[in-house]
Amino acid sequence: MNKLISVVIPSLNEGKVIEGTIKRVFEAFQTFEVDGECIVMDSSTDETPDIAMRLGAKVYRVPKKGLGFAYIESLKYIKGDYIIMGDADGTYDFMEMGKFIDKLNEGYDFVMGTRLKGNIHKGAMPWSHRYIGTPALTRMINIFFKTNISDCNSGLRALTRPAFERMKLESHSWEYASEMVIKSALCNMKMTEIPISLFPDKKGRRPHLRSFDAGSRNLRYIFLLASEFLFLKIGFFVWILGFLLLHFLIRRPISIGNIQLSTHFLLLGIILTTVGSSIMQMGVLTQVFSFLNDFKRPGISLFIKRHLTFKRGMIAGVVSFGIGVIIDTYVFLKWLREVFQQGGNFFVFDKVSLVIYSIFFIVSGVQIMYFTLIYILFNKSDERL
Repeated sequence: MNKLISVVIPSLNEGKVIEGTIKRVFEAFQTFEVDGECIVMDSSTDETPDIAMRLGAKVYRVPKKGLGFAYIESLKYIKGDYIIMGDADGTYDFMEMGKFIDKLNEGYDFVMGTRLKGNIHKGAMPWSHRYIGTPALTRMINIFFKTNISDCNSGLRALTRPAFERMKLESHSWEYASEMVIKSALCNMKMTEIPISLFPDKKGRRPHLRSFDAGSRNLRYIFLLASEFLFLKIGFFVWILGFLLLHFLIRRPISIGNIQLSTHFLLLGIILTTVGSSIMQMGVLTQVFSFLNDFKRPGISLFIKRHLTFKRGMIAGVVSFGIGVIIDTYVFLKWLREVFQQGGNFFVFDKVSLVIYSIFFIVSGVQIMYFTLIYILFNKSDERL
């Protein structure tokens, strides 16, 4: 059965170039013998909407400027099974839609065009975008979200309507590009990329892209969605490093060459375990109670959601706190006994490592109890409360 194709084109004062772009869309519909509609999401103050309607496109007014917002609004009007997104400026060739349709027919949910593996015509992409900005952002996405793409910023892409709905886009500006890739990964969508061509801007047209603004917006959104890496993985690494320091040094100092690891590194262990634990707790709260709740969650968040109750959390916190108090009490009583044995004379206190060790349990206990309280308060509708 033939799929209906919806080509969505955001536009902002593209009167000088929009005609060629729309003609190319309808030419592609005829060439590939597909049923399609061309939807222009317009925020222009020039003749762009009039030209688009004259050529047969469906034009809808977008009250706010921004590529992301235009795509979000377009979902209200899309009738197609497959959605192809592209710019109005003629830098992408909609005659390449056949390759995208073929991949969607193969069962892919999301198909990215890659300029970096395709044909970038002379003057089409600044060297800073080609060799620095886009590769750097793409590399971050690949590391944080285990994707395998080469061009996260490509403006020519295609996806199924169910995939578009599952993404629940919220970015109003340039960061929509990274958001779509990241959420396709979080939703475990079947994604691929194909080489495409990129052409330079037409003469007389002023580009809307502001490089620094676009890059910073994409970077911010990548960090926003990378909570598993930034919170849970980094937090666990910091915590385990502090934990190992504490438990290796609690019995005796360790010498590495001329360097002796002793009390100061025990204190560093306390700092690392406290910071690491705090980071992980924030990560769990972010995963469970932010908008990321609609997407993929790591095992630790699911485990806590299933097993943490107020009673269990408080017991664990009290036990940890109690161990710390018991250690402190033991140290204090031992100190008193030695004071009396010395007849009240001054002596060197040699139990500092035990006191520091007790701080680990006390701080951990307090963190566990307050984390449990915050977690249950956020999850107050849960019957386990």
